[in-house]
Amino acid sequence: MKLFLTSILTLFVIQLSSAQTNVGGGIYSNTTWTLANSPYRMTGNVVVFPGATLTIEPGVVVNVKENGNSGGEYYLETRGTINMIGTPSALITFKSETAPKMVGAWKGIVVKNSQGGTVNYDYVNISNAIYTIAYDALIPALIKLHNSIFNYNFTAVNVGTELEAENCSFTGNQIAMRGWSTFKLTNCIFDSNTAAMSIYPSSLFISNCQFKGNQMALSINSGVVNGVTIKNCFFSGNKSGIDNANNGTIDSSLFSYNEEAIKNCTYLNIRNCGFDNNATALQVGFGSTVKECEITLNKTGVAVGPINFGQPMPIIENNSICNNDDYNIDNRTDLNIYIPTNCFCTPDSVEIERKLLDGYDDITKGLISYAIYDTSCTTILNLVKKSGSTALAKEKMKKESIMVFPNPVSSKLTVQNALPFESYKISNLIGIEILSGSLSELETTTIDVANLTPGTYIISFFGSDQKTTYYKINKN
Repeated sequence: MKLFLTSILTLFVIQLSSAQTNVGGGIYSNTTWTLANSPYRMTGNVVVFPGATLTIEPGVVVNVKENGNSGGEYYLETRGTINMIGTPSALITFKSETAPKMVGAWKGIVVKNSQGGTVNYDYVNISNAIYTIAYDALIPALIKLHNSIFNYNFTAVNVGTELEAENCSFTGNQIAMRGWSTFKLTNCIFDSNTAAMSIYPSSLFISNCQFKGNQMALSINSGVVNGVTIKNCFFSGNKSGIDNANNGTIDSSLFSYNEEAIKNCTYLNIRNCGFDNNATALQVGFGSTVKECEITLNKTGVAVGPINFGQPMPIIENNSICNNDDYNIDNRTDLNIYIPTNCFCTPDSVEIERKLLDGYDDITKGLISYAIYDTSCTTILNLVKKSGSTALAKEKMKKESIMVFPNPVSSKLTVQNALPFESYKISNLIGIEILSGSLSELETTTIDVANLTPGTYIISFFGSDQKTTYYKINKN
């Protein structure tokens, strides 16, 4: 009986191990790899010849045998047509037979479009290839991918003109995505790739995507981009998050535990974003804007520069730049910076100065002028405008009982003056006076601001005792 059971078990194991379809050689007429005969095992190269079509049904799994010869890895080639369109619940899978995390275990799918070869593919899971889909002539103008998976390839997706990818994931690739022109990505995940995206885009739209643990998450190699839009994305644990983005917007995104979250950006609008626990959160170049961001607990919060004289200075306003380990602001230029609408979450001027790296610390750098807020980041206690070596020593902390509302304001600004201030001045963020006037002592004054351009301003109040206080107001 024991011998009988052993024989039955041995036969069952043999049947399991042989329950696959071996394929190799030429395909000269229309052929279908069916789900019923899946999995398939490529034991050698497969070539689809001109006039023939290979159709691969949804859910089919193809295991590619590794032959171990560098430069001689197996491939599926088409000089005819391959149709491999899966479904969201039944992807078509190509993978290494025995090395699930090996990069380049097989060559990939080779399209000889110079000989009329074509491949139609979507809803696929392709792993362990050198190039998942490689063309010997031009890459097709438009590639659309949905719910597809690309793991441990040398190059996962190579774009010629336009790519649209939705709900796709890329893990462990040397280069997950590279190429040119127009990119539109939605709900995609890039995890632990050497380079997630190394691209030369004319336009780039990324929404609701995650970049985690990549050496290089997003590197834009072109000098001019018509438009970058990155929205509602998450960058975490990357050595480099976003490099060389320009002429566009990064909105409502989070950056955590990256070595460099955003660097080398020019003419880029960064708004409503959160930065925490990065080595450097932001390196901001000329013409860029950083607004309404939370920049906390990084080693360096905002590094400004490099910027040459004559290039537009970045606008940094209405941010909370707090509790960064080394510096909240690092001025990497020899130009003076005026950033009065940013809060450093402390009224302690000594602590604020300690975390500003400027000309007071290094004479090759420009000076940083700023405002001191209360701990709620709503009331300006003092403006620190550095104009000489003794300027900081002359600054004093003041907190006055005066109310300014509504804020934001559309047309009429009300000032309730509970102290003997006699006059006011409204200036823009570079210190140019826009409006001025007298105050009714210990009474309410209404100021007409309807003609002001929408934006952020500083209102200053002056008294006969030489005391001054300041508020930030936003004009709708």
